[in-house]
Amino acid sequence: MSFTTPYFTLPKFTYLKPKKLEDALSLLRQYRGKAKIMAGGIMLINLMKERKISPEYVIDIKGIEELKKISKTENGIKIGSAVTAIELQSYQIIRDNLPALAKAASYMGDRTLQHTVTIGGNISVGMPSTDGLPALMSMDSLLTIKSLDGERTIPASELVIGFGRTSLKDDEMITEIVVPYSRGFKGTYLKLINASEVAIATVAVSVLLKEKKLTVVIGAIAPRPYYFDHKSLQWNWEASLSENIKNASEIIGSSVKPMSDAVAGSEYRKEVSKVLAARALKEVFGGA
Repeated sequence: MSFTTPYFTLPKFTYLKPKKLEDALSLLRQYRGKAKIMAGGIMLINLMKERKISPEYVIDIKGIEELKKISKTENGIKIGSAVTAIELQSYQIIRDNLPALAKAASYMGDRTLQHTVTIGGNISVGMPSTDGLPALMSMDSLLTIKSLDGERTIPASELVIGFGRTSLKDDEMITEIVVPYSRGFKGTYLKLINASEVAIATVAVSVLLKEKKLTVVIGAIAPRPYYFDHKSLQWNWEASLSENIKNASEIIGSSVKPMSDAVAGSEYRKEVSKVLAARALKEVFGGA
């Protein structure tokens, strides 16, 4: 995405603000292929200003209360798609139990924008630099997707199918995220941003550790994040931490195929992926 757009006005569109989820789904069906959901709206507005998308209808879902809830159930922690980045950092249930997600939320724009950015909107745009998806993937989160035809559930890893493209149909929207929480989670999220006036991710790494279950997700380097578990990293629970981290970072470096763009080159991203992954693993395991 270019941040040097010459446009300062939005294309014409009809603004709709339903109060109920059923009404939002009805509008999506009625204007199928012509409408876009606005949750936080930050990325949507930028894309519209650049004329990369020109929806005839914009459906604002921020006023739908059932999409703004966070709760803990026997199936895990449920997060409504309209929960904001600032709320993900503020709610104790998230800070205490899902530290990687809380930390990822702290990177979703500056402090002012974090009152607007929503977790559902952040992951729905399908852009490599979004922070929510790597964190959710590292925790094997599930996404609840609804339309007038009903609902379906997919792993977070199946949402993005290409650069700026998701598996959502024109009349579907993400309504809820379920993180299969259990006690003993340890996690972190690290990110290297470019040094320009617009902070865009160069590499992002999310790590989750639960007993002898380990996942590492590398984001911002390709259209879809890279997912590694302890098996693919050849993690040896009997070996030393330093030996495991060195081996894991080399496997990551040889496995990823980063893109080159105006933000960073492929080889640079590959090396940074190795370094950030090593730092994140050391942090989660408490290594010196």
